[in-house]
Amino acid sequence: MTYREVGLPHWDVPIRCRLLKKKSLSVLDEFILRSIEAGLSVSDDIAGFLVLPVEVVDAAMGRLVVSGHIIAVAGRSNAQPVHYVLSDRGRRAAKELTDITPEERTLRMAYDGLTRKYVFIEKSMRWRPRDLRDLDILEIPAFPADPPTVSPEDTSGVASVLRRITETAQHDLLTVMTLDGKREKFFVRALALIFESVDRSEEIYVQFAIDGRVSEEHDLAFAKAEGLRKLGIVGSLQEVDPVVDALLGEELIKQRADDAEVEAIRRTTENFRVQLSSLEEQAESASVEKREQLVDLATGVAKRLDDAEVTLKRIPVRVLEVHEHAPLLVDALNTAQEQLLIISPWIRAAVVNDRFIKSVRRLLESDVAVVIGYGIDDGKSVSERDRAVEKKLQSLAAEFENFSFIRLGDTHAKVLIVDHSYAVVTSFNWLSFRGDPNRPFRDERGTLIAIEEEVKRLRSDYMDRVNAAGTQSDSRA
Repeated sequence: MTYREVGLPHWDVPIRCRLLKKKSLSVLDEFILRSIEAGLSVSDDIAGFLVLPVEVVDAAMGRLVVSGHIIAVAGRSNAQPVHYVLSDRGRRAAKELTDITPEERTLRMAYDGLTRKYVFIEKSMRWRPRDLRDLDILEIPAFPADPPTVSPEDTSGVASVLRRITETAQHDLLTVMTLDGKREKFFVRALALIFESVDRSEEIYVQFAIDGRVSEEHDLAFAKAEGLRKLGIVGSLQEVDPVVDALLGEELIKQRADDAEVEAIRRTTENFRVQLSSLEEQAESASVEKREQLVDLATGVAKRLDDAEVTLKRIPVRVLEVHEHAPLLVDALNTAQEQLLIISPWIRAAVVNDRFIKSVRRLLESDVAVVIGYGIDDGKSVSERDRAVEKKLQSLAAEFENFSFIRLGDTHAKVLIVDHSYAVVTSFNWLSFRGDPNRPFRDERGTLIAIEEEVKRLRSDYMDRVNAAGTQSDSRA
């Protein structure tokens, strides 16, 4: 249905721990060295003392001979068994093992506020609350909200994380002792994907993707904590954006294709994509004869895929799903030949990045007329990062006469118009995919219109608005 970038809650927790540096030899090898050091020189005697099978002790002593820790000395006669003495290396090892004593150290551990577990988080993936606010990234609260307590009961959970930390990889955790300082909150950026059940529209499901990978553990923790209800996700998704229907008008709304029909074509298209991908993958490792058959099948599927995509594009008025918007904007920047118009309440650096600006410049250099109308207010509360992006676009407008970059100041509309080909009126904010920061989640669907007369009408309406705002700006200047 929709998606939004979010921050998953974590704490940086200083924990006082008792550690023991890992020993160079196993426990069995260490006790064999100590036994020989104490005067037990025959394997049978050592096995008896350690209450272990002779075969186990013999195997361990063989390893110690090979590693140079002990030396096998033959008996003076056949009746006397082989006995063992420590080598210089063995004596050094025995002393070093004796010198290893437990130490106390304060370690800073990451604690996941959703899964309620200690985890390893790279420093580069940690974001402060103010960093998220600057980027309008939604903070997912911890459930429960309280930071973690620290006690010896956490020893097992902390021990599993220590192995991934370089400074403690060579230590064993004996016990967690206590909290040793202030717990500091930080966040890990993720993408929250909102799904609606095909069979039951009232069933909503949230999935989290961290660094491009879905985290089922966070999905389950969020569901268990009733995150949907606590964040009001269901209610915000059910809110209708009145601006979209007002811009379209009753006639266009009546012409909008049936959702079930459009969805059926989308599913068919997606099925063909999956089939084509599977056939291409099989062909790569198939024999020559089999490859030819697979290529023929793939060619047929590709043709049906093209037909399905053409069928979808030929629908004059249809619903546009949230995931279709971003690729459509990229396509518009790459294919516009005469005119490109974008209306967007917010501009965010996360979307209007260097690649976006290069694409706009490429259009301008090709004599395409580009118009961007933006701004839901006076812009005084814009972050420095986003303001820097606005300045880059303003510089581009000063450089090219065919680029109009105008602050409208009160627009709620989100519109994309490409040549006379199509127009999109939507709830999706084109230049900030997170949309309205005051409405964390909503079903940001749109309507695509491919009727030339209606595309011209919408363009004319918005160009009048942009020109009027531009005139007011010039008079104030």
